[in-house]
Amino acid sequence: MNSKIITAIALFIGLLIAIVLAIQVGQGEFKTVYVTMLLIFSVPIVLLLGLRSWYILPFAMLAELPAIPLIGDKAVSLSEFGIALFSGLMVLAVIQGKELFRVKLGDWWPMLLYGAWVLMIAMINGGGFAILGSASMGGRRHLTVFIALIGMLMLSQIKIREKEAKRVCWLIVASIALSGLYMAVSTMIGRFNTQVAHEFYSWQQGLSSVGLGGVLLLFAKHSPSRVMRSPLYAILYMTLLAVVIYSGKRMTFGACCVIPIIACFWHRQAIIALVVTLAGALIITSAVWIQNEVTPIPKSMQRVLAFIPADWDWDVKDSTINTFRETLNRWAVIYIEENPVLGKGVSLTGNDFALMSDPQYISQIKLPDDDILAFPHIAGKNWHSTWLGLAASFGIPLAVFWVFVQLFVLRGTWKLGHKTRLTDWRSVLMGILFFLMCVGVIRAMTSGDVAVLAMAGGLTLGLMSAVKNGLREEWREENRKTAVDNA
Repeated sequence: MNSKIITAIALFIGLLIAIVLAIQVGQGEFKTVYVTMLLIFSVPIVLLLGLRSWYILPFAMLAELPAIPLIGDKAVSLSEFGIALFSGLMVLAVIQGKELFRVKLGDWWPMLLYGAWVLMIAMINGGGFAILGSASMGGRRHLTVFIALIGMLMLSQIKIREKEAKRVCWLIVASIALSGLYMAVSTMIGRFNTQVAHEFYSWQQGLSSVGLGGVLLLFAKHSPSRVMRSPLYAILYMTLLAVVIYSGKRMTFGACCVIPIIACFWHRQAIIALVVTLAGALIITSAVWIQNEVTPIPKSMQRVLAFIPADWDWDVKDSTINTFRETLNRWAVIYIEENPVLGKGVSLTGNDFALMSDPQYISQIKLPDDDILAFPHIAGKNWHSTWLGLAASFGIPLAVFWVFVQLFVLRGTWKLGHKTRLTDWRSVLMGILFFLMCVGVIRAMTSGDVAVLAMAGGLTLGLMSAVKNGLREEWREENRKTAVDNA
């Protein structure tokens, strides 16, 4: 067929799709547009690039974007879709003899043991199911853990050199930022999410991820001393911090303040940590003084500093009283006391969820200080604490083991990141992963569950293994070149 005719047909089809999507946008079907665009671009690109499309893995495993609906109320998450798509290509390549599957138990063992314990608890307590399609509830968490392990295995087959590491760094930042923007936009338009509007803490909370992503990349790439010396970088950091303050997310603000201090040690400038800490303390003290003695500061800034005693506005103080999270933690402790070794599992049925959403039933079992809105989350084992959540659902042993996983990651990323010059993008990538694990520790008392942790752990260990593969190949090439030169 004539190439002009093919081009005309392609343009016509593209125009038709654009018109249909525009109509969908006008009708408010934003999720339909998102899913359609995802399928139109991702599937052909992955099939065209083959194994070179592995970049889909770090993005999909970290991004928190809408799920892809299947039949009825069932759906598949972006991470499940991306990992399944690439894994199919990898399995086909191994069968055809184009690729070798490399077993790296020395890199994998923390997450393999983690997954084995989760599987054992699932068999003992029952798997349950996700009654809300793509929701992270019930047995769906077990599936996510399994998918995360597959993603780790797939990433560990890749060879990441500096060029690839640079792209992965930007993909990680983009996935974190896009997740935050999605949350902000979806809350603002009220289409995908519903949250109680608040004067200073509503849709803008999603912007915290945008600021966090930028801070991670900035201090993984540049030392704190360079950031302080460069007006451009200093202004960039203050702008990112202002975005996080505007979001009202206290834990993210704390993380963005701590990352520069951690970066001092990462970049081997420990003495600068004292200067950075004093500068941060001076800024915070100045903000408190202005609030107390001069004029009220913006309420979002008041909220992120509300842990410090000061003359904060009454509604700011009221917003920090979190009976919802306290209720979740209280019931997590009750579950731990009932079965401290094996936990209660994450099994969930429709009746469970309906019962814990019934105000009359809740009034019979709730404690005096409990928040009634927390009980559907209790039913779904949607705990808001990493340690209590792991212990309540899977027993104290898994919560303790996660400490060892974190130490394994911190030690591994530190060693690997300092094997090359710190300006090398592989070192930058390890720095981002190191900082992310530190952020996970900081935010442990406010978020995290078995599935989210598995995805983050699988991504980190997979990328570490991939960087090792790239370094080994470079060393082999250098040794061959040296041998040839000597001959």
